[in-house]
Amino acid sequence: MSRAARTEDYTRAVLRVPDLSLTLRPRPAGHLAGTFPFEAPVHVVTAHNPGAERPGATENAARQARLEEDLDARGLRWWRTVAGAEDGSHAEEGALVVGLDDVAACALGAAWGQDAVFRWSSTAWTVLACDGSPPVDLGWATASSARAPRPGAGWSS
Repeated sequence: MSRAARTEDYTRAVLRVPDLSLTLRPRPAGHLAGTFPFEAPVHVVTAHNPGAERPGATENAARQARLEEDLDARGLRWWRTVAGAEDGSHAEEGALVVGLDDVAACALGAAWGQDAVFRWSSTAWTVLACDGSPPVDLGWATASSARAPRPGAGWSS
């Protein structure tokens, strides 16, 4: 699969954050529905399926565990995510991370072989290319049980 096709997959990915009882679906740019429960933009990064590689479930799980260890070592607050196709035909674990800026999030994604990472803000769901290509801004809609994150609670380790 080409990089362009993989990037297109990012624009359709549905994000689930089980510990926050939250599901985010991309929408056309400018269309926002639901609640943004954070004080500042957050980022989503994964270690699964770097670039065109498809290493399999065991290696993906090991890579994701190492990414989570890295987030913990940096002292970052994060929640486990699952992002993928609406119908569940493809899904990848990842982490929704508080406290990164776009440069750091893209550097982290690039370190794990990713084409892109997500930035979620009150104004957009954005696909940020790790190679510096132009970002793709989308809208978003959330479904939630209205459980907002609390400092020191709900983060994975």
